[in-house]
Amino acid sequence: MIRTTTSSDASAIRGVLAEAFVSDPMLRWIFPDDETRLDATAAWLGLFAERYARDGRVDAIADDDLAAVALWRLPDAGTPPPSLPSISGLLAALIGKGRADTIWKSLRAIATVTPTGRFAYLHLLAVRPTRQRQGLGRSVIEPGLAFADETGLGVHLETTNPENLGFYQSLGFAVSNQLVFGAGGPPLWAMWRDPR
Repeated sequence: MIRTTTSSDASAIRGVLAEAFVSDPMLRWIFPDDETRLDATAAWLGLFAERYARDGRVDAIADDDLAAVALWRLPDAGTPPPSLPSISGLLAALIGKGRADTIWKSLRAIATVTPTGRFAYLHLLAVRPTRQRQGLGRSVIEPGLAFADETGLGVHLETTNPENLGFYQSLGFAVSNQLVFGAGGPPLWAMWRDPR
């Protein structure tokens, strides 16, 4: 069943994100310690889950538990009020200030591949690993794509996982740009989908 989540779902969203992204090239780069990566990923991406559950759009598929989520930032969402822990502050607490500064310096390059103007941003799409390859990713992204189409918004996303490119292309996305993060980071593909 597809549903829009609420802030009370943030903990479950955090769990899905952590399980799905623990092996993602970007998260492996940011949190290189295999033993602590799952917890670090849950903590860090959990802040995005809380923000989007409160101020954005989160679509989810749930049966007995949350199986898939899509976290969207829409153009009229505004800037969320500051809260603790901050995204940058938590990253520094998890990996140390020096490494966090290096990571942030590299991540700033994302701004060079981000479109200008009004668009919907698919920030995170996650499916629990035990539920992948069952069509849940496509199902959970479709309501957000339909909303973007109805409102005349193009959709932007980034991925550091080359395995995701074909999936997004099957949904009408095309690679719009590519970069490689400094400091030994992975390649990143920016993708764009025109409204239909």
